[in-house]
Amino acid sequence: MSQSVTLKPTGASIAPSTNDTTAASKPDAVPTTRKMTIQPPWVKRQINLVLIGETGVGKTAMLDLLANVCAGVQLEDFKATHQAKSERGGSSSGSQTNIPEFYTIPCANGNEVNILDTPGLADTRGIDMDNEHKAAIANAIKKHFETIDAVIILANGTLARLGAATEYALTTISGMFPNSIVDNIAFIFTMVSDPTMFNFDRASLPVELRKAKIWSINNPFAQWIKYQEKLAQDPPTVDEDILEEMNESVHRSYTKALKMFAQVFQFLDKCKIQPTNSIYNLYVMSTDIEAAISNVIARMDQTETTRNELKKLQTDKTAQEQGQKMNEKYEEIINTPFYEHEATGTEHNTLCVAGTCYSNCHEGCGVGFTLDRSALGDNCSAFYNSTGSGLKRVCTICHHLAEDHQHYRSKWVKRIKSDKVVDEDAKRRYNEAKTEAERIAIVMEGVQKKVEALEQEIVSLEKELSELCDKYNQLALSGSFIGYISSAIRLLKLREETMKKEGADAESLKRMADRIERLENKRRVLEEAEKPRKQKIKALFGL
Repeated sequence: MSQSVTLKPTGASIAPSTNDTTAASKPDAVPTTRKMTIQPPWVKRQINLVLIGETGVGKTAMLDLLANVCAGVQLEDFKATHQAKSERGGSSSGSQTNIPEFYTIPCANGNEVNILDTPGLADTRGIDMDNEHKAAIANAIKKHFETIDAVIILANGTLARLGAATEYALTTISGMFPNSIVDNIAFIFTMVSDPTMFNFDRASLPVELRKAKIWSINNPFAQWIKYQEKLAQDPPTVDEDILEEMNESVHRSYTKALKMFAQVFQFLDKCKIQPTNSIYNLYVMSTDIEAAISNVIARMDQTETTRNELKKLQTDKTAQEQGQKMNEKYEEIINTPFYEHEATGTEHNTLCVAGTCYSNCHEGCGVGFTLDRSALGDNCSAFYNSTGSGLKRVCTICHHLAEDHQHYRSKWVKRIKSDKVVDEDAKRRYNEAKTEAERIAIVMEGVQKKVEALEQEIVSLEKELSELCDKYNQLALSGSFIGYISSAIRLLKLREETMKKEGADAESLKRMADRIERLENKRRVLEEAEKPRKQKIKALFGL
């Protein structure tokens, strides 16, 4: 759920002015700043933006700056506008924005800027939290916007290349938005105090974003707050010369920021308005792919189990003593129930995804569709608080943790596949066999055929998955579902190393290892599904 807030500096006039001059209270000999607004004005009466940035790049300060500048407030009258209630405590490396918030910024020229501020991607709490962020972003976009003008991505401009977290954030973003929005995406690089500090390499961006508009900024709002703190110190901790330099630096940054915003709003004014239904549809498609992957993995696991049982039967000397006994064992194995996903239309259900648990823990779950496993655990009636340490939420149905559950628009169904078509030739040969060895050999032929049939089923499932991924890849900006999973794996492995260095407990390390293994299994399934298509392309071009 997202919140809606109007960002308007309190106690400050929003009327534009070109005559007021106000100097800082001290020191005396410092530049004055004329009250300025963004020039030239833009034509659109309303601009809808999605603001995205990884943790620690200064989204909150950017919102404060934008609200003040749009209102025509001069530097000396800047006021904080961001709502403290959206903040989450914790280390600076964690995401400080709890949930998406929708901001309306009234402007001095009578126009309006609507901004959806999103949670920090690549959050230090883990990849599951990033999935929750994606779900929250998609739902908030659907709620607040029918159209958007642009997506603005904030990043640290002092870094030379993308780190794992930034790479993952951008890959995730690219996977969330359709390719039709590519010309509506722009970057603002923060923390760039002067041009020599801008180290970001455009080639580090995903290929589809390398031609995006780029600006850099040293946020004067943050500088001004720091400067005011120094001014208020009694006794002072810095000399007046330093204070004067700080003041001059802030004013230079302010002038540059106004120039940058003028260019940004010219860009926004020219952006072709994009409908948001395609964004939400891509999100729904990605959840369908997740369900398809889950189904293929479940069928592969069960097929492997069945195949192993059949292989054991091939070497079971006790069963081979009698052809009849072996045939009975064969029938028992192939008639073992198996589980797979069955679509439930628009209805979503809470399913367990822990190992070989195929439990439908809450069919027709009343909690709104979400990938936020913590929200699911808190609100779905299938869960209760355990009495152990940490009061973890546990499922009343399967007794696994809430974090091992997920919403799907499908449910697990148990099926028994018995072959209806009788191999008449094999039956005839079995009945005509004169020795037990001959009968056993005929049964073994059936075993081998069954193994091959099971493997062919997996190929068919992989083909369906490949077709679904192709459709996603054609629509998504990134054009790669596998790329998203690979980036997630790299990020998690880095976090795993950090956890080891920090002395994390064995249980936490095991859960991280399990999470990585699940993603690697997903990637393997997708890569296998992609092989036929890649081979076809190679053959087509003679590669």
